[in-house]
Order: sequence, then structure tokens, then C-alpha cells
Amino acid sequence: ETASLARDDRLSAASLRLFHPLKFMLASPAEDAAEILARLGPEVWVEDKYDGIRAQLHKRGTDVRLYSRDLHDISGQFPEIVAAARPLPWDAVIDGEVLGFKDGLVLPFISLQPRLGRKDPSDAIKAEVPVIYVAFDLLAVGEGRHGRDTDRDGAVEPLLRATLRERRARLDALELPSAADGGRFLRSHLAVAADADALEAAFVEARARRNEGLMVKDPDSGYAPGRRGLGWLKMKKALATIDWVVVG
Repeated sequence: ETASLARDDRLSAASLRLFHPLKFMLASPAEDAAEILARLGPEVWVEDKYDGIRAQLHKRGTDVRLYSRDLHDISGQFPEIVAAARPLPWDAVIDGEVLGFKDGLVLPFISLQPRLGRKDPSDAIKAEVPVIYVAFDLLAVGEGRHGRDTDRDGAVEPLLRATLRERRARLDALELPSAADGGRFLRSHLAVAADADALEAAFVEARARRNEGLMVKDPDSGYAPGRRGLGWLKMKKALATIDWVVVG
């Protein structure tokens, strides 16, 4: 299809579509708070960096699918999230993370291993490793199958060129049944930092919530699929390690 558009000099007509997953926007690594603020400042948005499975959620009407970072359909591995999204009154493309979540706490990534690669996990596995979807970006949105931003072909309003500030506001406006109330969704923990001390404090708090570190973002940045630019930085720090060899 892209080749046909190019042949006819119509590449400008190409647009985001539901159930055609986009490559994910990536973040460049950084450790030093002062350096991060020098790149993105004077004021940055900080979100917890979750240790789960990056996933893009596409929804049109009751058709819901999850796509992995390599753009594979992984809906069958997490049927609880798909089922929870079906009745919601909007169409959208959301960027987020699948996390193990039990008794109000984030589970370590290794706990998700029994869920990976299973197209139809058993009730026992689903009970052992419950999952939620943490949403942190909105890439496209419509008002439901019969809304003004959708049509019979499932078109939605693309938001890739909108600022993160606008995308987050529109994400916050969506109905997402919270895991705190028995639902399957959370929005990413978001805070604002204006100096290095605030950024360091946010990092410590994210670690205390069992997350890897921070995603530090320019609130005026757009969404660049497949690119690792300076609009997003990931703040992680080297932790104590043990060198060991498995001998049996």
C-alpha cells in the first residue's frame, strides 16, 4: 500500500489506522539529574519507568487488541485487559505497559514469565499472576464506533504531532476503570520536576514503588514512532550486582 501511494505521489495521504500498530517511541538513557534538566528543562515531566511488557492497545467498538514492542498481536496472552477494555465508550490507540499487579503492589517482571507465549492462559495462571494495563500516552482517539471522529473504516484522530501535554490531558479524560477499584487500568504516575533535587527525589520514590526508575519527558514533545530522541530520557542507576555462575 505504501509503494502504491509513493508511485502516485500520495504519501501525504498515509495516516495512522487502527489495528496497524506503530513502532514505539523510545527514550535515550541518562543517569545525571543535572544533565537531564540541561537537555529537557527548565521543567520536566517525570513518570515511573515500569518493569513490564510495553504494549500498544488498539480499540474500535468491542474489537480490542494488544501489540508488543515487536508489533506482534499478544491479545490472547492478556485476555483480562482485552475484556476490560471492550465496553469502554471510546476508540483509541494507547501506549502503555502490561504489569503483574497483586494486592495493590507491582509484581517483578520475572513473575510475568508464566504468562508469556500462552495464547489462552489457564484460570490458575491468571489468578497467580493478575495483570493490569498502565496507560501513559494517547496516540489516537475517537468517540466510539458512532462518534464524530470515527467512521466505518475505523478512522481516529491522530495525536502524534500534538504535544505530550495535550495527549496526556486527553488520556486523562478517557474512562479507564482503575485497578485501585477492581478494574484493569492505571494511568502512569506523573509528577513535575524543576530542579535536580526534585528529580532525584522522584527517582527514589519510583524505586520505592517497585519500579525501575524514571521516564523524564519534555511536556511539549510530539510522539516520534521508532525514534530514540531527546524528547524522552530514561533515568536508571547502576545497582549493586553479584557475579555468579550456574553450575547445576
